[in-house]
Amino acid sequence: MDSIINALTSDDPKIREAAFETAAESTDASVFDRLIELVQAGTSGEGRTSTKGNVREAAAIAVGRSTNERAGSLLLELMTSEDPTLRSLAAIGLGQLQTAAAVSALISALSDSVNTVRNLAERGLLSMIDVVCNNGVEQLLELLNHPAPLTRSPAARVLGLTRDPRALDPLLQILRSDRQWLARLWAVKGLGDLAMTEAFDALAETIQSDEKNRVRAAAAEAIGKLRTPKSKALLQQALKDEDGGVRKVAEEALSALHQAGFEEDYDPFAED
Repeated sequence: MDSIINALTSDDPKIREAAFETAAESTDASVFDRLIELVQAGTSGEGRTSTKGNVREAAAIAVGRSTNERAGSLLLELMTSEDPTLRSLAAIGLGQLQTAAAVSALISALSDSVNTVRNLAERGLLSMIDVVCNNGVEQLLELLNHPAPLTRSPAARVLGLTRDPRALDPLLQILRSDRQWLARLWAVKGLGDLAMTEAFDALAETIQSDEKNRVRAAAAEAIGKLRTPKSKALLQQALKDEDGGVRKVAEEALSALHQAGFEEDYDPFAED
């Protein structure tokens, strides 16, 4: 096992990559212990080279993929560290774990004070939506009331992808009343992914009246995804929006409807 352990910090990236793949599948305790050491290398003085970050991330992924029974508990413990780098690495590892405990920890990390940790937690959740559907919807719904828009936003995004109908009313509430445009933007995107036609009227109002162009553009995309009988007319109206980005998204949404077999006579370049 010494050859695997030594290869984990090789100067050759191909050798390192192969070594981490082998280490993730290894049942040898010494190999697992070395992976943990590498994850924590920044606090132990090890790995202070240009490849340190890559090695630590690869080690975190390997820990998450490991069959070692200690993997989950160690990553969850690192998730509570005061060091944001360790929390980031823990989020990377937990994204590989695909367990209810990992989902809960990653959802909690959406309210982390450090943007990188939040982003990595969101990425991890997006990689295991099926597990989130079964274990994380209620916890995500609670985050929609979080005071920080940078927490409400990823919660809305992930909820939409779960397609859980319980998310409909809370996302509509954000869309109709949230003063932060970023939260409204991701509520709109969430509603589009949720694909429930009950959201159409609120999205219709948004595309016509929201003050933020990016929110109106997101509404155009969402309306296209809903594919209701009224979608075409509303998107054609959005082709006259003052913002070029909104017009572009509306045109793309109309083309997507046409390609999907809706309104076969639609020509996005035809005269009114």
